[in-house]
Amino acid sequence: MVYIILPAQPSDAAAIAVISNDAFASDPIISRLMPDVPPDARHAFSTRRFEKDFATADVDGTNFFKLVEEGSGKMIAFSKWQYPHVRTKEQEQEAGATELVKEPPPEGANVELRKEFFGAIVETRKKWVDETKDYILHLLCVTPSHQRQGLGSMLIRDGLAVADRHNAKTYIEASEVAYSLYLRHGWKLVDDILVDMRPHGGSGIASEKCLMREAGGK
Repeated sequence: MVYIILPAQPSDAAAIAVISNDAFASDPIISRLMPDVPPDARHAFSTRRFEKDFATADVDGTNFFKLVEEGSGKMIAFSKWQYPHVRTKEQEQEAGATELVKEPPPEGANVELRKEFFGAIVETRKKWVDETKDYILHLLCVTPSHQRQGLGSMLIRDGLAVADRHNAKTYIEASEVAYSLYLRHGWKLVDDILVDMRPHGGSGIASEKCLMREAGGK
């Protein structure tokens, strides 16, 4: 099978949501964010979240890419990148207003875990990322039936080529399962987000690795 990488479009939001939800179904943290939300409601919420990402892409530096089967065009994987960007004062005000009216998670979501986990991500990024200079790989998801075939690496190499051309650093948060993949592509561990999952219906301490890659993977 031949695969090609294309820029994703707003009309791809629903398919992106399916791949994202399926890819993270067994993740110790992500799988507990909406444990009691029916699948249809979870998919609808995720689709709206990705639609918003597309709508604010010009302001936020967001770029989605999809890996598809040549011929059929079926999406198999996607990546979500944040490119370096600078907001105007008006854009900052608009973003703040949007944040205040952000859609709450659906009934059955683990609100406390969402606050703890995403709050830790925001604070950790403040320590390590300069959004005016650095790239962020927010998401890399491959549909489960096609994992471990090198498709994620195709998307990674494609995105890193852009960052390397601009001599820029690249940041990512990685699950323990994907950690070794990112090390192979030149990222190095800089921090670790630890979440006690026992109060949230899980078990033990889950770890989200925070990694930074120098330009060229040096």
